[in-house]
Amino acid sequence: MIKKVLFFVVFVVLFAEVSFSAGLRIVSLSPVVTQEIFMLKAQKYLVGCSKYGIVPEGFKIERVGTVTDADVERILKLKANIVFASSLLNPSDIKVLKRLGLKVIVFSQPGSFKQICDDFIKVGKIVGKKDVAEKIVSEAMKKVNCIKDRLKNIRRLKVFVQIGANPLFTATGSSFINDFIRFAGGINIAENSKSGLYSPAKVLKENPDAIIISQMGFNGIKQAERWKQFKFLSAVKHNRILILNDYSLCSPTPVSFAKTLFKIAKFLHPEVSLEACH
Repeated sequence: MIKKVLFFVVFVVLFAEVSFSAGLRIVSLSPVVTQEIFMLKAQKYLVGCSKYGIVPEGFKIERVGTVTDADVERILKLKANIVFASSLLNPSDIKVLKRLGLKVIVFSQPGSFKQICDDFIKVGKIVGKKDVAEKIVSEAMKKVNCIKDRLKNIRRLKVFVQIGANPLFTATGSSFINDFIRFAGGINIAENSKSGLYSPAKVLKENPDAIIISQMGFNGIKQAERWKQFKFLSAVKHNRILILNDYSLCSPTPVSFAKTLFKIAKFLHPEVSLEACH
């Protein structure tokens, strides 16, 4: 009797998941979620994405707005029934979409690597690929933990991360970027700052051993040249300025987090062998 009940429960759960995903028509206004849908091989449900969404070569997905502004009319024409968005989306657009009967799932800016993984599994669950998502996360976690383990007794370097130029902007301890620095054997000099706004004078005072620049939205090479004018900086003396050119620092998936962490860890501690963690 108990076996029959268990079989019935499992059947209902599986059937519900398949039925739910089978009718999905997804619009993703979050670039990272768009990437994740392709990673999960669930792109058949994706009918639209933001203009910044990265779509693999050979796929054509209609563009329906930006990260901050949804093109509601086009989303309705696509007959979407679920919208993935980041917390940057205009709140009034969220209200309109919900009022029109669409399910809107908003992902806040992750505060940690763990949250990046949790969000990915949430996407996997919605598209009926929870097991696939969990497997991908498990592999990414193994690589991340391997790097953390190799660097646990290393002398930590002071690091400044630049993610904005005018005004100067950095990542505080409440951002997942702080995990990049901690896991890679560094100390984020802005970890305890209340805001990401950071004065150049404070960077000079803190004298970081390394500077990491994300080139999203501004010229990272130009910014690196500016820092190099201050030859007394430890980062300049030891040629430790790293420019990252893609989404990997600011919008990582679990997989790209592990890859970028490897890159940062090798940059900060080239003396440590990390190849087994790659």
